[in-house]
Amino acid sequence: MTETALKILHEGWGLMLLRGAAMTLLISCFGMALGLLIGIAGATIKVSRARFASLLVSGYTTIVRSIPELLIIYLLFFGSVQPVADLADRLGWEDAMTSWFPALVGVLAIGLISGSYSVEVFRGALNAIPRGQVEAAKAVGMSGWLRLKRIVIPQMFFYALPGTNNVWQTALKDTALISLVGLVEIMRAAVLGAAATRESLILYLMAGALYFIIGAGSQAVFLLAERHYGRGMKGH
Repeated sequence: MTETALKILHEGWGLMLLRGAAMTLLISCFGMALGLLIGIAGATIKVSRARFASLLVSGYTTIVRSIPELLIIYLLFFGSVQPVADLADRLGWEDAMTSWFPALVGVLAIGLISGSYSVEVFRGALNAIPRGQVEAAKAVGMSGWLRLKRIVIPQMFFYALPGTNNVWQTALKDTALISLVGLVEIMRAAVLGAAATRESLILYLMAGALYFIIGAGSQAVFLLAERHYGRGMKGH
């Protein structure tokens, strides 16, 4: 098996897998960033108790969390591929359409999916902040922006870290589904390599090792962040 693995690496499939890993990280990071923006905005709306806006946010989270991730990707891809292709033809961007459209769909899909879970993560984080601290800040004349900067935001992100870690790990694995619309990430690279070399087991083991390295590495980063930002917090 070792000789076969070395042969696969020598033929360039190892580099292909590494490029796929870079694409996986790219899609996950941009998608997660979009999801965090959605999550923070949605959580703020739900905590503010604005009835109509809260109903819209609840409808979004319920719909997205009830539909399989693969179906969301298909709906986004096949629902927009023709209009985007027509626009690319008019602007002469056919190459960009071929290269980047699946990636853009991936970022949007991961963003919508992770955002639907992040709303509840950040809502819980906001509710975990002791109300007494905010009231005390008001009593000493602290402005709304200063309260946000010194009390709300630091604690919100600290309390949200464990849940955000779970959402991130899920987003990483969801990128494998985007390979079905043509994006060459880790899973797609492994499938192509398996078809070309007929060494499916080794290629999929390599793909699994890359997912494990990325997942374990990010888990360590989140744990370090929790320890760092938890200094001075009650119980830390």
